[in-house]
Amino acid sequence: MRKVFSGNSLKRGMRLSVMSCVALTLMLCGCGEREPDTPVMIVEESNDTITYNYSTVEKGDVILTRKVRCTYRQQKDQEISFSISGRLVDKVYVEEGDTVKKGDLLVELSAGNLENQIEDLEYRITRNEMLMENAKTNEELEISQAWVNYLYNHYYSREGLDKAIESIKESYRYQREDSGDALNLDRMELEQLKKELACCRIYAGMDGMVYKLQKNLEDSTSTEGKIVMYIVDNSECLFETEIPEYASCFHEGETVDMTVISGSASGDYKLVPYNIENWGEVQQFSVYSGPVTTGIEVGTGGTIQFVVERREQVLCVPLSAVNQADDKYYVYVTDADNMRQIRWVETGLHGDDSVEIISGLEEGERVIRK
Repeated sequence: MRKVFSGNSLKRGMRLSVMSCVALTLMLCGCGEREPDTPVMIVEESNDTITYNYSTVEKGDVILTRKVRCTYRQQKDQEISFSISGRLVDKVYVEEGDTVKKGDLLVELSAGNLENQIEDLEYRITRNEMLMENAKTNEELEISQAWVNYLYNHYYSREGLDKAIESIKESYRYQREDSGDALNLDRMELEQLKKELACCRIYAGMDGMVYKLQKNLEDSTSTEGKIVMYIVDNSECLFETEIPEYASCFHEGETVDMTVISGSASGDYKLVPYNIENWGEVQQFSVYSGPVTTGIEVGTGGTIQFVVERREQVLCVPLSAVNQADDKYYVYVTDADNMRQIRWVETGLHGDDSVEIISGLEEGERVIRK
């Protein structure tokens, strides 16, 4: 038998259903505020084993080196400068790179009439010197004649002779003094003029090559003390550096490594100390072997690497295994469970690649490298 629902009954049922849903919703909401969702971390158990890079504590050499710059320089050079100002540069006889010999004329300044003045003075000095000689001869002749007159002509008494001779000497003495003063003045003037002329002529004081010649030097005006070129002797050049605090690290006959990284002379070289007993602020080295042993350009720069300190056959570990905390040092080792542990150590020399271990480790132990 089919049950028939009335319209009111259907509506009432729908209302009950809606109310039931609302009530259920209210009940759920009435439970209070929910805490915000938090992320959940899922930890998965791993069976991976941590691996380290180990080094063995062993005996070896610990070496500390340093690198310093050096420059290839000639040992002989001459600075060419003027010793007089205000004169026109008449002629420059050389060019950059020219080879010259000692005594070659390099530069000539305008000398004006200096040469004529010098010639006139030299003539006057020569003439006065001849007059001085003639006066001396004439004096001797007059004295001789006074003696003749005394001895043979009885012209003088002995007292008269003495007076006559004294008068002759006095006369010529005044003449000599006047001429001598004039000669001294002329000689002084001549010396000064010759110095001025010498200042106008610049000569090479050594064999060598013209270097750093001032541009547009000809027709310029001279300035006292200004360097206008150099004469350099490239036949004897050495590498030089200035490290007097490390001079004791080098020894006679022992080679050191040097590298030139650019230029026509680039490459690795062996140098030996030069004249080491006379080292001061500057240290010099000659080329022992290398890609180029002669003809290296002046001014070429290189880097010398040398040993500052060395410990031979001592207990040591790689530099990368040593750590520092304040003024103390430590390394990492691992235990039986492969867990990393700190081991404090006392160190000695810290070299380029390794560190001397004084205490805290035994030979054969393993340490962890960074």
